[in-house]
Amino acid sequence: MIQQRKGWLVLLLAVILGLAGDARGVNLAQGPQIAVDWNATLGPGPGEYGTNVWWTDQDADLWQSRYAESASTMFRVPISHAILEPNNDNDDPSTINWAGFQFETPLPVPDGGRTTTYHAWFEALRDSGATILLQPSYLSPWLSDNAPHPGGYAPYPPNDLDEYREFVLAVLRYLVETVNFPPQRIALEAMNEPDLECGVDPVVPCFWQNWTMADIADVVRVSQEAIQSVDGDIALVGLAECCGTDVVETLLTDYPAEGSYLDGLSYHRYSSGYDVAALLGRGERLKTYGRPVYADEYGSLSYRSEGTAGALWHSYVLGELWRSGIGPLQYPFSEWPTQGEPYNSMGLFHDWREDWTIKPAYWVYANFYTHLGGTTIVSSTAPAELDVIAGKKSSENGDALIAVWVTNRSGTAYSGVQFQVTSFPRDEATLTIYDTMAGLSPAETQSVSGTPLTFSADLPANGSRCFVVRAP
Repeated sequence: MIQQRKGWLVLLLAVILGLAGDARGVNLAQGPQIAVDWNATLGPGPGEYGTNVWWTDQDADLWQSRYAESASTMFRVPISHAILEPNNDNDDPSTINWAGFQFETPLPVPDGGRTTTYHAWFEALRDSGATILLQPSYLSPWLSDNAPHPGGYAPYPPNDLDEYREFVLAVLRYLVETVNFPPQRIALEAMNEPDLECGVDPVVPCFWQNWTMADIADVVRVSQEAIQSVDGDIALVGLAECCGTDVVETLLTDYPAEGSYLDGLSYHRYSSGYDVAALLGRGERLKTYGRPVYADEYGSLSYRSEGTAGALWHSYVLGELWRSGIGPLQYPFSEWPTQGEPYNSMGLFHDWREDWTIKPAYWVYANFYTHLGGTTIVSSTAPAELDVIAGKKSSENGDALIAVWVTNRSGTAYSGVQFQVTSFPRDEATLTIYDTMAGLSPAETQSVSGTPLTFSADLPANGSRCFVVRAP
């Protein structure tokens, strides 16, 4: 009798637990809700976005394929005067001595026996179809009154503005006249990090030393003069500040003529953890001047770009920058042997010592730019534990697409997340789901229908997904 009662109790307990399990399953199936409204337009996403790129001649095919795969529309390209014009062998800056420039010289890259050639690099970037943002860094010692660094390069400002104008002119003319680079796809960043105080960064020597605001204005002015001598369609951007926005705001206020030459504004900010208020705040402040704004160096000092944690950070921050209309240019595209820590491990793939191994963060960028690039941001609502941004595209022939980017930083897996897309132009569409850390191939495809369109999907803990609804 006791055994029989125990059996009934076990059976009853199993039924109760089973019902509880079913109830939990129903709750999970309903899951969190994400709502997107096709008609609730918030504004365009950034017009240009991409990465800071590097290059080696020996891996040209790989670099070019990843340029294309990343779906970037802008690449930030370092052009160092110290590299391109190491010697002053011409005292007449009104005449360019092309033999003194190293555009076609294979330049050695440390730690690997590889070389980089600016001519080949410029051609590959030309064929990519993207805009290039030229970023000057260091001067040759002969053009600076500052003491050179041990590496044989010196900080700005230049001690001869005519000679500096010749350098900028030579780079732009070479691009347009020799490489046939379309001028409308060239932008010049007037300078790099004038506000980086010497000694503050143990890895990177300062780019400017012993300067005044008049020096900043001079470099902007002669850069603009060089641009006008080549083609007025070339844009001028500035000032790549690292530590605030004071320099560019002073330029725009106190030097209005030079400030008016800037077609866009740029800045840098590295963040600890997920506190990106300063990264976004600087961009919002610069946006008040009514010009395109680029965060063309940013990264995580905590997660860098390593593994799932690094990819998750970038998945979140990309959405935040995009929502603010700030053009992201992630730094750097790849690890590079001359970069010290922490900058080296912020690259989206390892250098040749690791056979150019792709990190999950690389796929985050490729997916984001592929699916959100060129979209108009629309309203989306979601629980606080999920980060969501949505963008739409439509064409004249009636094609409609909406991409919903979801980052789950909560550490909790969600089953049966409910999606609702209201006001979508069609009541039938194809849903394609992408695991944004694992390549560009779809993880799942299904048909969806209804008014509004609804569907459900699972979200992994510490992961991100992109849901693309398309009606051709």
